[in-house]
Amino acid sequence: SNTGKSHFLTALEYATSSSLQSEDWALNMDICDIINETEEGPRDSYKAIKKRIVGNKNFREVMLALTVSVTFTSLIHHTFSFSS
Repeated sequence: SNTGKSHFLTALEYATSSSLQSEDWALNMDICDIINETEEGPRDSYKAIKKRIVGNKNFREVMLALTVSVTFTSLIHHTFSFSS
């Protein structure tokens, strides 16, 4: 749903914000829960995280996005492939 996608994008933006002092593990886990809510969740989240990483010159944001990515690939329940 668009509400779920919007909630995910807001959570991802906060979880990868350069203003964070360190990873927000509770938020990362919430993001995994959001991803698991729909069949499209893993694919949509991969695309959104990729957008946060590719071309981003802010090292902190890239590292936080990679942390979210590793967390969700470890914890999601759906099977999917990384084709774009």
